[in-house]
Amino acid sequence: MYTVYVAAPEALHNTLTAAVKSDAEAVFIGISGDLRQALDECALTNPGCLVVHDDLLLENIGLMDQLAQAPYPIILIGPETTATAKRALAIRARDLVGLSNWEQDLETSLPIHAAKSEGAMDEPGRVQVVFSSKGGVGKTTIAVNLALALAKSRKDPVALVDLDLQFGDVATLVGILPQATIYDVVAGDMGQVDRMRLERALINVPGTRVNVLAAPLRPEEADEIHAERVVRVLQLLRETHAFVVVDTGPGYSDVNVSALDFCDDVLTICTPDVVTIRTIGQAMRVFREGLRYPDHKVKIILNRAGSKTGVEPQDIEKTLGTKISYQLPSDGSWPVKAANQGRPLQLLNPDSLLSRALTEMAQDMVENIYGPSRNVRNVQSRPKSTLFSGWRNRGERRRS
Repeated sequence: MYTVYVAAPEALHNTLTAAVKSDAEAVFIGISGDLRQALDECALTNPGCLVVHDDLLLENIGLMDQLAQAPYPIILIGPETTATAKRALAIRARDLVGLSNWEQDLETSLPIHAAKSEGAMDEPGRVQVVFSSKGGVGKTTIAVNLALALAKSRKDPVALVDLDLQFGDVATLVGILPQATIYDVVAGDMGQVDRMRLERALINVPGTRVNVLAAPLRPEEADEIHAERVVRVLQLLRETHAFVVVDTGPGYSDVNVSALDFCDDVLTICTPDVVTIRTIGQAMRVFREGLRYPDHKVKIILNRAGSKTGVEPQDIEKTLGTKISYQLPSDGSWPVKAANQGRPLQLLNPDSLLSRALTEMAQDMVENIYGPSRNVRNVQSRPKSTLFSGWRNRGERRRS
């Protein structure tokens, strides 16, 4: 995966955002119609690539030297003229994408030229966002205990991030008292996210391989946490953890959407009742039509399956227009007992119905990703190309 920031006229924002998000490996982290603002934000986030529209470059010729010294790759979109090519050379752009077929050409160019974050592994960990558009469905309980189950199944460290920034209670459910939280990692004018500060903020759940990054201690601190820095946190965590499980707050805040964009899978929690199914149906439309996620990215997790509500799994699948990936049973009073004791259900009663179902779910996820042997797959490096060869080759393909 790689992150992308876009600087373009406002009239093109929706089109360019959709074009970047169409690449499953690209994580869209921001867009601006002001080139100077874009450079200021990129100085904080150090994106894998900055896409600049030539119209903004013409309006800000004085910024060309700053662009030429940028530590991240730049792709310029503009008319296929000699003058545009000279500007691309002046800012040391990795590629020049012409206007005649820019959407297809940008899709080709980004994976070639965008850079992974520094120190990234060939096969980074998987980021799993646990989401629901309705409260009270057991989202946090599932996120906490799935993280523990994944750590046991994979036998590698797993990070558990609480992005319910105002009212998160992951720390309470695992029985820890955080001295530092995500607020201490990303808030303030400290520039890029510091790896050492992040490592100091992680708290291990005793007796497990799960490391927790807790939500802020005070609700008002949530306002100082910005989406682009949260993405950087997730980038760093996936370099050192086999899985990063993210518990989200309600709604479609910038932080939530950035995490949803960045993750490998959106584990959407549903329960077998009409109200929840209706809200999850609305969420599915947002995922498909608004955020343009591919179908395989969003997975429906049916919690409290088997409850006698009169709503059957096949009814839910028909309403949502997608298959249920996993079904988790009701478990009586055990989740409440675990929460009251500040112990994850996986530790308090690993043989309970929900604990066993989550263990099986985790084992299935590990095997689907890494195979039965759990060996990490190798990722082949992509070929490099020069500015003009890429431009010329695309033109030759269109003429042929």
